Amino acid sequence: MDQETLLTSLAEKTKMEQESDLGDLEQFLTFTIDKEFFGIRLLLVHEILKPVLITRIPNVDDYILGVINLRGEIIPIVDLKKRFHGADSEIFPISRIIVIMLDEKRIGVLVDEVKQVVKIQKDFISYTTDDLSLNYSKMVESVSRYEDHLILNLDLEQIVDFVSSAK
Repeated sequence: MDQETLLTSLAEKTKMEQESDLGDLEQFLTFTIDKEFFGIRLLLVHEILKPVLITRIPNVDDYILGVINLRGEIIPIVDLKKRFHGADSEIFPISRIIVIMLDEKRIGVLVDEVKQVVKIQKDFISYTTDDLSLNYSKMVESVSRYEDHLILNLDLEQIVDFVSSAK
């Protein structure tokens, strides 16, 4: 009985330690655009789609590809490569549209390739300042390191602001 009680308490302690460790982690869906690694907070990702027919819209900024109909809901699609680098994205079989949910609104983001979900300790996330010389610095909220890659974590509110100001 004593050994069973000891094992049970050790299992509970280990479970509590794992749960407390999860509080120190952020999860990001990572993807690439032009061989650069980016991340989006996993909690904001609604779904990932294979490329579908995108209906063009006249008189919007050139980085807004158009809209798609997702189960009866019209969702704007942003070409991040066009926004960041000024070059149009080519759509390949590995390209994906990441549908994000922010403030009860959905928006799609076209990316070259979805990589994986990563868990990064909060201590290894560096929040950016406006000093970045990148042409998309306002849309990057933090930078983190995972294995051999630096990941630029996007501030989705800035992306939504860009889209809403374009309408």
